[in-house]
Amino acid sequence: MKKYYLATAIFSFMLLIGAGYIASGNAQKEDLKLSGEVKDGVRVIEVKASKYKYEPDPIVVKEGERVRIVATSSDVAHGFALAEFKVNLTIDPGKTAVVEFVADKAGKFSAYCSIYCGAGHEHMRGDFIVLK
Repeated sequence: MKKYYLATAIFSFMLLIGAGYIASGNAQKEDLKLSGEVKDGVRVIEVKASKYKYEPDPIVVKEGERVRIVATSSDVAHGFALAEFKVNLTIDPGKTAVVEFVADKAGKFSAYCSIYCGAGHEHMRGDFIVLK
């Protein structure tokens, strides 16, 4: 019976530690590398859109940076939208589309395709991460 209580206590302690680890944001924490490169004070990121993804994913920038997205599509027309930054870009196939904005709020945001691009359109998402 003592073994049962000891095992329960150890298991409960491990759950408590695990919950704290997850809540702290350290679970599956990856080393986030900044996307693109800074040219003349602007972080320039080349984004490739194709059915049904963006590359790179995630896109990582610093809070307060001026960001320039230079986007191309390898197949059909796509959109690149970030509602929190009032970005809604149309990317025609074979052409380059550019948008520039300031990443003025930190957090993890969802980039999404704003132009119907086929059966998987609703799943075309990417992460846009702004680091403090």
